[in-house]
Amino acid sequence: MATYCPELGEWSAAQIISVHDRSQDADVLDLDWSGPEPHNVADLGPLSALRLTHHGRYEFAQSHREWVLPRSYKNLGAAPLLTTKGSGTWSTGWSVGLELHWRRRWEAGERDYTEEGPEFRQYEDGEELPPAAAAPEVRALSIYVMQSVDCARIASTFPNLTRLNIWGEMGRLVNASEFNRLQQLRRIDVHEMFGMTAHDLLDPAHLAEMEYISLDCVPAEYAYAMRRAWTPEASKGVYLSISKARTPEWVRENVDNPLRAWDGREGISNRTYKKALTAWKASTRPIREVLQADMSAAERREQLTSLGAAFAESFNEVAGPGHLLMTEERDELLEALHRLVTDAAAVAVDPEEAALTVMRAVNTHRDW
Repeated sequence: MATYCPELGEWSAAQIISVHDRSQDADVLDLDWSGPEPHNVADLGPLSALRLTHHGRYEFAQSHREWVLPRSYKNLGAAPLLTTKGSGTWSTGWSVGLELHWRRRWEAGERDYTEEGPEFRQYEDGEELPPAAAAPEVRALSIYVMQSVDCARIASTFPNLTRLNIWGEMGRLVNASEFNRLQQLRRIDVHEMFGMTAHDLLDPAHLAEMEYISLDCVPAEYAYAMRRAWTPEASKGVYLSISKARTPEWVRENVDNPLRAWDGREGISNRTYKKALTAWKASTRPIREVLQADMSAAERREQLTSLGAAFAESFNEVAGPGHLLMTEERDELLEALHRLVTDAAAVAVDPEEAALTVMRAVNTHRDW
């Protein structure tokens, strides 16, 4: 199959090696080819797999991707497989031609480039979006950890977006229906953003180029409306993933819960999540109290050391002999605990010294 690649400025192609019903993915091998729009396999000439020779790599540009063929791709017909070996990597989105583009830049001596060009923008909490209609050249936008995002401003400022990623931490989308103005939008990813209702759904009639929708931890009302609207579009080449639809009650209960991402996460049962949440509340409450108490530095250090060890032991029980807490959960726990200590420290307490005391004790006693 083939698609037009904007980065190359021409068409590129790939071969589907296999399709897996259980995991709902396709193993896709990019081809070392670009040119004018092909109409059949013969237009590609002798087929050759793309090898990634840049950055010291020498392997096929092959990975598992969603099993829905994007609507901007065309099927050229069957051809003998260039490999029968399955890929060991997974990616989101097809992006055929992009690896070829990067390899050609590398081979041309462009070694100081970033994988994202001037058509890409990224903003984080505290950064201001530019004024309306200021960036029509931007095609891809990522926004991280902004508490409130005005979708009307995004639609006005970046009218030609094809890819949009919004990653929040209990954030809020305002005027979400305004995204229907982004008529060139092909991919949208939204994580842990709220404030949307059924009336804000993305309308298939307005977004005829859409190929990929991923919603994770969003309002249940919005999630259900999106599922009803977009499930029928799968046959037209639209991939839809909706997970962790949250009720208003869940949002109210989890605003200050640093472990909320574990609720519904693959590999963590509901029982393990509840056990972890109980352990968190029970083991951090005395830490807060010690950080606020009036005592000598030596006494506080001694108590924080003891409480850090108790924290580690509590989560040793949560992880159990099956080691249910993996690297991701470990990093999230340690980050949340460090943030809790530094935020809770009284004015007279050195927050970093207190955090170091607690974390040293945790790392000494933890099995996860």
